[in-house]
Amino acid sequence: MIHLIGAGSLGLLWAARLARAGMPCRLVLRDTAALNAWQNRHQLVGLTEGTRHFDIEVPAEVASAGEPIAFLIVATKAYSAHAALASVAPRLKSGAQILMLQNGLGSQQAASQTYSAQRVLYASVTDGAWIASPAQVVWAGKGINRIGDPTGGDAPSWLENLNAATIASQWVTDIEQVLWQKLAINCAINPFTVLYDCPNGEVPLHAGVLLDQLIPELHQLLACYGARIDLEHLNTTIRQVINSTAANSSSMRQDVHNNRRTEIDFILGYAVRQARSADLQLPTLERLYTDLRSRLVALGLPPD
Repeated sequence: MIHLIGAGSLGLLWAARLARAGMPCRLVLRDTAALNAWQNRHQLVGLTEGTRHFDIEVPAEVASAGEPIAFLIVATKAYSAHAALASVAPRLKSGAQILMLQNGLGSQQAASQTYSAQRVLYASVTDGAWIASPAQVVWAGKGINRIGDPTGGDAPSWLENLNAATIASQWVTDIEQVLWQKLAINCAINPFTVLYDCPNGEVPLHAGVLLDQLIPELHQLLACYGARIDLEHLNTTIRQVINSTAANSSSMRQDVHNNRRTEIDFILGYAVRQARSADLQLPTLERLYTDLRSRLVALGLPPD
């Protein structure tokens, strides 16, 4: 049985695809009220994929009740991951496998430290999805999800099940490097999309020299923490992502538009804290962090 906690766009997208493929899957909800609301919708997830639409039944249960959990997918926002895991902690089997799908860095390492009796795996997710209405999710972009164990070990058997469910997944032996590179990309795009309220493709136009100055600083940070990527490659990768997602609105900008807390603390905040811890002087990164926090406060949103 696959248990999945987090009923946002990514959680519903994964749950719907698993259920559609006939995989035994249960959505874990926070309380009875949430479960009742889910059952009132007949436990259906509406999945839109291009011009096709599917209504897929996904059974659900409350976090505090149910069978012991052997495999848990955590699809919450990064700032909710700790509480989500705590809500099902008594149900986790010793040796259970926990797959963390969060943006940024920090929440994954915290889970590894807290749940040392379980195997905590990290994922770099590139699927795009958004909620059209309650329990209605649009699969907006297909990608490859890279999954790995920061402590080493072999690929789990369920990786084949993810691929069979069209959740394209690849086992990697350097998952922390993968996540550091993704963090750098997010740091170079997401904050500017909020500061200038623009889609990804307009970031170079508005950020200009700030982006040019930021990328070498991000490279310095990655090198300090062992991520092997040369500056030219990082610069090219960031600009390729900007171009290939030009029309997209970043997740951070979407959060702001929906008056929701952002994941700044696990993206830009994490980068700044790690730079300070290593005594790196990265003035553009620091300025960007300060400016973004000020903008969030001005918008009435939490600055962390």
